[in-house]
Amino acid sequence: MQLAHHNRIVVGSLSIVALGFMALAGCTMVSDHLTGVRLKDENPVSCVKTCNDTFKGLYDQEQQRHIDAIGSCQTLAGGDEKSACLDAETLLHEANMVTLSQGKTDCQNNCHRQGAGSGS
Repeated sequence: MQLAHHNRIVVGSLSIVALGFMALAGCTMVSDHLTGVRLKDENPVSCVKTCNDTFKGLYDQEQQRHIDAIGSCQTLAGGDEKSACLDAETLLHEANMVTLSQGKTDCQNNCHRQGAGSGS
C-alpha cells in the first residue's frame, strides 16, 4: 500500500517536472530571424529574469516533493523496502534537478536569440 502511494508521488513529480521543463524550454515564442520583425518587446535581461523566476518556482516545488517523498519512504516498516524507496527517491530527485537545471540553461540561451531584428 505504501509503495503504491510512493509510485503516485513519483508519477506526479515527473509530471510537474515535465510541465516545468516545457515552460522553461518555451521561453522564445517564435524565432526573430524568421521575419526580421520583433514580436515581443522583451529584452534578454527580462527574459533571463523570467527564466530564473520560473526555475525558482519549479525548484521549490521539486524540493517540497522530495521532502514529502522522503517522509513517505520513512513510514515504510521493512529495512530493505525503506532503503530501496530512499535510494529510488534520491535518484529521482537528482534526475529532476538535472532536468530543471538544463531547462533553465536552455531558456536563458533562448533569451540571447531574442530581439535580433527590428520593425524598421
